[in-house]
Amino acid sequence: MRDRQQAATAREVEPKSSPFADLLRGYRFTVCDTPAAFEAALEVRRGVYNGACGYDVPVPDPYDARSWLLLAEHVESGETAGTMRITPRSLGRLEAEEYFWLPPRLRSPKVVEVNRFAILPAHRKTEKLLPTVSFGLFKLMINFVMGRLGIDYIVVCSKEERIWTYEWLRFQRSGLVARYEKLGNSEHELLTMDIRRGLREHRDHRLWEFLFESTLPELIIPDTAPGLGPNGAKRLEPGVWDRHMTRRPDDENDKVGAAGVHPVHSWVS
Repeated sequence: MRDRQQAATAREVEPKSSPFADLLRGYRFTVCDTPAAFEAALEVRRGVYNGACGYDVPVPDPYDARSWLLLAEHVESGETAGTMRITPRSLGRLEAEEYFWLPPRLRSPKVVEVNRFAILPAHRKTEKLLPTVSFGLFKLMINFVMGRLGIDYIVVCSKEERIWTYEWLRFQRSGLVARYEKLGNSEHELLTMDIRRGLREHRDHRLWEFLFESTLPELIIPDTAPGLGPNGAKRLEPGVWDRHMTRRPDDENDKVGAAGVHPVHSWVS
């Protein structure tokens, strides 16, 4: 199936045209489209979340049945290296909604949440200038979401020490924080990325071409979005609105709230 998959919609970049053209070399990044690939991604998550971090969270969890998993693999060794999860809101509430009350614009089927980012220790550092697996997974995610899903917003919830990375990648802070009981009761802040205009307002980013426009052979982006879950049993339904998932008593004020959330105004520029 991978032989039939096309590259992303962006133009090809010649190897010598960018200092980052070989950043992902040696790895392959794919959207899981078989039960075996899905399980390989889950095994990476178990090693990081249950093993290295010691979190007592189920792997898989209920969100996996209606999500896509991304997988990074080391080509030469065949080792799995990293994973990331993308959950569309068109088939149910996001995990973030266990802790945050989202404003109406984020309670639509044109929103996805990105989470369960995990990289095995052996693949966290390379000889490259930038972290290969991290950038490969992010680039695959943004190319897949923007090029195949027709999404308006991406939601991510991050620990304080990693927020600067998401800001650098052009996510916007909300100043709203909640404790994630399932993840060691650690504080996470809600961040969003508005991709309705194709991120054109961020063309000043020094890695704009690499992150948002270029196509690299290490990224395998499917022609169309595969089914969700381990067996691909669910399909994305971007046009379906479930009114009980989009309305709150305070919609008219577009407020954001959460149990245990406190605004951190000093963090918001």
